Amino acid sequence: MRVVATAGHVDHGKSTLIRALTGIDPDRLQEERERGMTIDLGFAWLRLPGGEEIGIVDVPGHQDFVRNMLAGVGGIDAVLLVVALDEGVMPQTREHLAILELLGVERGVVALTKRDLVDDDLATLAGDDVRKALLATPLAAATLVEVSATTKIGLDDLVDRLQAVLGDMEPRRDLGRPRLPIDRAFTMPGFGAVVTGTLRDGYFAVGEEVEIVPGGQRARLRGLQTHRHKIERAVPGSRVALNLAGVDAASLRRGMVAVRPGTLRATSLLTARVTVLRETSRPLTHDATVKLHLGTAEVVAGVSVLDGTALAAGESGWAQLRLAEPVAALAGDRFVLRYPSPAETIGGGTVADASARRLRRRAETVAALERNASGGADEHIVSLLTMPITRAELARRLELSPADLAARIERLLVADRILALDPFLLSRDRYAQLVSGAIAAADAYHAAHPLRAGMPKEELRSALRLETKVWTPLLQRLLADEALVDRGAAIARPAHRVALGAAAEHVWTIARTKLAANETRPPSPDELGLDADTVIALAERGELVRLAPDLVLLPDSVRRLGLAIVDEAGATGRIAVSRARDVTRSSRKFVLPLLQYLDDLGITRRVGEERALVRSLSEARARLEQALTRSSPVA
Repeated sequence: MRVVATAGHVDHGKSTLIRALTGIDPDRLQEERERGMTIDLGFAWLRLPGGEEIGIVDVPGHQDFVRNMLAGVGGIDAVLLVVALDEGVMPQTREHLAILELLGVERGVVALTKRDLVDDDLATLAGDDVRKALLATPLAAATLVEVSATTKIGLDDLVDRLQAVLGDMEPRRDLGRPRLPIDRAFTMPGFGAVVTGTLRDGYFAVGEEVEIVPGGQRARLRGLQTHRHKIERAVPGSRVALNLAGVDAASLRRGMVAVRPGTLRATSLLTARVTVLRETSRPLTHDATVKLHLGTAEVVAGVSVLDGTALAAGESGWAQLRLAEPVAALAGDRFVLRYPSPAETIGGGTVADASARRLRRRAETVAALERNASGGADEHIVSLLTMPITRAELARRLELSPADLAARIERLLVADRILALDPFLLSRDRYAQLVSGAIAAADAYHAAHPLRAGMPKEELRSALRLETKVWTPLLQRLLADEALVDRGAAIARPAHRVALGAAAEHVWTIARTKLAANETRPPSPDELGLDADTVIALAERGELVRLAPDLVLLPDSVRRLGLAIVDEAGATGRIAVSRARDVTRSSRKFVLPLLQYLDDLGITRRVGEERALVRSLSEARARLEQALTRSSPVA
């Protein structure tokens, strides 16, 4: 089971989009319907084309209701970021992105809404604006889908992209300690108390006993529902409604957690590694009062900065958070910190210790925390990551709690000792070795084949001895780090340029004259004195068109002869091989590769022994011209 949450600025169409996708109105409150603005969390569900049903949490976008938004995005699998094309990136777009990064949400799809209200130019500008806003976030590679909830444009594509984002995720693990952070509590007539939330870390089954933390109330699970369907067993990662017997709904509230008795204790003191956002307007100072958002809980906290008097914008450091009310927390849980007045998201972090042990503000304390954070277990993790493996596989190899492992991985990522090649992790030292190997292989290939644009990607993968599933994210990182550049089916070193030597240029000058004089019966490359690499290089420069291994033409010849075929097909509807031979005044041996070239360009389609245009005459002519006047990527 997977859960997706919306995010984005107010009035950008989040709820409208959910209604269009699911047929369910996520706005539950009368006030929301009257004001036309989401105030609290809304819920819906969607069946993907593959048959999987996912839960959707719709969050408010107005800055006054960020607290409600934060209660909805904890524990989600992916985000559906919504940006209206008629406004582009807005303040709450950026704040929601910052919150998602703090909470570790790394997967998502971006819905560019209200496509029916803007022209193509504005849509392009808005899309560029969104892509720039995503650059420094975990969603930098997220797919952007233009949609309209009114006209239904792009909705099917959006659903397909959601399925793709969620499809290759590891299943939620059963850790034997289920916990359901409560986001709603209410009374249902005839049933009694009901709480809802996203289930984590284990299963719940009808009939078992649960404990409410904090508070310690006990209740029995009278019933379970997911997406309004009765179930006997709730699985990790699913949206669940628990019907509780033996407890009054009035005593339950958002922020409490339903757990198996004795598996989780409330705490009023958290030790954490805190990161302050780069965009914050003020530092996180010692003794500052903030609001802590953890799971669905919101509680006032005092900050004790352990390594200094303040954490400035963009800085990370150790702190203890003294809570005005106890919360249910585990090491590895992520949280967000906000200043209450004026309201501002300042940063967040990961819980390192929830044991309520007060620490002194001195260098020795910080040194001990650093040692605990980077001790023997960390070295073991780094040693295992000499080849890329997933987090799930890493967990299977280590005797660490999932929360402890997650915290250690996060610290190693921040310290740049490991890096993420989604969905894999890899040690920084091993990545450096792979970079060196890739550079050496590419340089050797360029030396051996100076007239080729680059080394085939598959050949480089084989040289590095990497599995295909690992190769794709590694290549993306190599390109992002500019160790290599992408040249279609090949890769190359950034400085590599294809250049013919003086002798080859002289041969080409003579060959070009011969081709111009014999365009319907051209000499073969061998007869012209052109080897295979020179032909490829000339084709990439746009000076030669290779129709077959033994057939090359000048672009002007292909243009004239191709247009003759296109015009004839446009006039008569179809053109036979014999007629194509007549209009080009050439042979069957020559015209067949030319017809195949037009097929490959999507200009014509074979119908029996004839060719038919697959687009209008003007479009066909323009497409041929575009193919013949393209610029070389390596010129």
